[in-house]
Amino acid sequence: MSTPLTRRWTLGTVLAAGTVCAACTSTTTPPPAPPAPTSSIAAPLPPSSAPAPAPGPGPGPGPTMAVTGSPFPSAPPVPTGVAGQPRGASTTAATTSDPDSVAQAFATVTFTFDTALDRSPFDAQARSATYATPTFAATLTRPLVQGGGAEWNTLAAHHGFTTVGLAANNDDGRPPDQLRAAARGYTVTVTGHGDAGWTQTVDTEAMYLYLTRTGGTSPWQVDRVSFGSGQ
Repeated sequence: MSTPLTRRWTLGTVLAAGTVCAACTSTTTPPPAPPAPTSSIAAPLPPSSAPAPAPGPGPGPGPTMAVTGSPFPSAPPVPTGVAGQPRGASTTAATTSDPDSVAQAFATVTFTFDTALDRSPFDAQARSATYATPTFAATLTRPLVQGGGAEWNTLAAHHGFTTVGLAANNDDGRPPDQLRAAARGYTVTVTGHGDAGWTQTVDTEAMYLYLTRTGGTSPWQVDRVSFGSGQ
């Protein structure tokens, strides 16, 4: 799930491969090539005056493969779960005028799974859209075509649910808040709970959230998220 980042809070400029450097080309016209040497010795005659046979046809081109459609069939979207309150969910509502409160709520909801309600982590992701901008919310609620992987399978095998712990993570220097922009970073620890007292840390993520608002008194919303390596 993690996407390693070399720089958490800033985006570097990438030079596209194949870019031509104008300063690396020369405008000097190369000198003309010397004339080919000539020989005064006549070439020997062939042993026979009969014309040489024309070369036979060479091997033809190899077989070609006609592609009549996409080589990869489209996978159906993962089924969604049912509505309800996850067992590990917080009952405290976020204060939308506070970027810390919104960021913490988004991060917590994103990783709060309940296999009694959810069919995959997508259901928690869709619940987190409550705290996102309309554009980001549309991305978060777009159906997925892959399941939850090994962590989800482990949780489901124990009929479990998760609780989430957050620790502030500003390892590369968080940018200062502005009137309409803010950023928050957390180390997210996801703990699974299940049958017969089963408890296990199922995931750890470094999560970076970028928030925005349309005005000084408008609610804060999460605009995008990135992940680094877990701690």
